[in-house]
Amino acid sequence: MINRAHLADAGTSADLALTHAHLALNEGDAQSARELAQSVLVAAKTGADEHTEARALAFLAHCDSIGSRLQRASDTSRRAARLFERLGEPQGEAMALATLTRASMRLGRADEAFEAALLCVRLCEVRGPDVSLVIAHDAFGVACCWAGNYERAHESMQAAVDVAARCSPVVSPYQPRLNQAWVEAQRLVDERHRSGAMPSLETMAWLVKELARLEDSGEAAPLLSGLGHGVRTVSLVLTALLACWQGRTEVAKMAHEFATRSLLGTVTWLDAMVRWAAAELAWAQQDWPAAEQAFIEMRGLALAAQHEPFALSASLLLANAFESQGKTDKAVLEYRALRVRERRMVGEVLMGRVSVVERRLDARRSAQHLQEALLAAKQFERWSLEDALTGLANRRAIDQALEERLASSRASGKPLTVAMIDVNKFKQVNDTHTHQVGDRVLKTLAAIMSSQVREKDLPARWAGDEFVVLFDDAPEDVARQVCERIHAAIAAFDWGSVAVGLRVSVSIGLSQAREGDTMESVLGRSDESMYETKSMELIST
Repeated sequence: MINRAHLADAGTSADLALTHAHLALNEGDAQSARELAQSVLVAAKTGADEHTEARALAFLAHCDSIGSRLQRASDTSRRAARLFERLGEPQGEAMALATLTRASMRLGRADEAFEAALLCVRLCEVRGPDVSLVIAHDAFGVACCWAGNYERAHESMQAAVDVAARCSPVVSPYQPRLNQAWVEAQRLVDERHRSGAMPSLETMAWLVKELARLEDSGEAAPLLSGLGHGVRTVSLVLTALLACWQGRTEVAKMAHEFATRSLLGTVTWLDAMVRWAAAELAWAQQDWPAAEQAFIEMRGLALAAQHEPFALSASLLLANAFESQGKTDKAVLEYRALRVRERRMVGEVLMGRVSVVERRLDARRSAQHLQEALLAAKQFERWSLEDALTGLANRRAIDQALEERLASSRASGKPLTVAMIDVNKFKQVNDTHTHQVGDRVLKTLAAIMSSQVREKDLPARWAGDEFVVLFDDAPEDVARQVCERIHAAIAAFDWGSVAVGLRVSVSIGLSQAREGDTMESVLGRSDESMYETKSMELIST
């Protein structure tokens, strides 16, 4: 376990703190990794250090991608990419775009993933052969795979392997080789789905053998931190799949058992992969009930991990299993045909986006058109919903989200609670310490709130020195516990590091949505609750 308090007491630099965060992630201590990166992010926002802020955001997005917190990974990587782009740091932007590619593709946003991956490759190509270009080609290959373009995916993975060999020092080709084997496995089951027979396993067998060679020689190093455990699981599953298809049942059973043992307990898309191996093993043994159940579980686990394309694959595999048994129910066959057409259409549309990205790159090469290129990009439209100072959602975003979540709460019966947070005596902060200090206070408060809320909660800047937090599926007592954490973190923060003599406190009001509530009524009650709290605090002081 990393001793974060010791690091902080020693005045550790942001570089060293992020290095320790990467080490913690490699050791499987994701919580410590996140906390270290969050502390770097808060310090960067407080010190108006956008370079360090972008690096911390990129690392946090990577952590969330590994942990299957994909919506947060998508949002955070997009913020990091924008910051890096504004700072003129194409390598940092490219790595944030690689994370955005992985998160967006697994969320089912194929067009956004494809475009981000292609831009990532183009940004890295100007630097020549280095690890960032290997990562970029690898990410683009993954995007092409899930778009159904296996030939282009193989080409991109092979490009990553070739670049790895030209790097100085040489970079391990293990991760792109692993993904190349994954692409081949996807191609094989899609071909089996269409033709009813398994095609040649020659390429798959060579790739699995090559992975084993790299593992035995100690060259099985992933390109990014925190992936060591995951790539081992994927390798075992691919070994099990190949053995199933070759009829080597005992080898498949052993590889599947090792893959199952390698799971950590937190549900990620790797759990769905392991269930795929179990389903194929049952299929090979003609145990159809077990195969059907495993495919259903595979789909459920993929959906739980927010991996939409893999869930679609599970549905197609289940349909194929039905057909192999002679269960030619019309609805199942129609569903299968619909899904296949849908994937093919998506792939064709994505290939047409190449010219769009090239045009944007031409615009980006001119400094005066740089911002126009960003504003023109469709996938960055959501940035209009972000507060420019704090990076939180803005009032427009909170209006939209609250309206949607109220409707969802009414339909599902799940509780929704809204908090209104106001900075006490903020005018005095500006008057005494300058407006620049006031801005740093607001940015620091935003960072503290973001670090304390739950994953699905939405913190936002409402106006001036007022903030709002939407608590999804949370009654008022649960939301109150989170607010108490926020209050305590603000009280514990060293505000003297921002400005000598500075003291900052907040007042928080809560209101749980009721039947018949409108956006205005629930916010109004939260506001009243906040002012009641503020009045009581003023009386007590």
